[in-house]
Amino acid sequence: MPTLDPRTTALVLIDLQDGIVAGAKGPRSGEAVVETARNLAARFREKDAPVVLVHVGWRDEGEVPSRHIDQPSPIPPGGSPPAFYALVDGLREESDIVVLKHHWGAFTGTDLDL
Repeated sequence: MPTLDPRTTALVLIDLQDGIVAGAKGPRSGEAVVETARNLAARFREKDAPVVLVHVGWRDEGEVPSRHIDQPSPIPPGGSPPAFYALVDGLREESDIVVLKHHWGAFTGTDLDL
């Protein structure tokens, strides 16, 4: 197991939001993934290493990612409910860095990229 230096290492958790975790298809359940993420985040915070939460959202109803992907998810009539986009309850702490992405990738075109 490599040794990670908390001064140069960050934990980046992507798409841990209610609407995505609920639809987890495996090999692990959404609950198991969230529990592991909570445990890892707690350990990183203990070491004062950054925890970055990346989630998807839109500035307005007309902004959606391209549907030109291999397996697009169905969009319910009227769009996804606001709760779909909420970060999993109890995951975020005040010291965390939160990044909003507007498309499928968590790096390109986000503050992580900049």
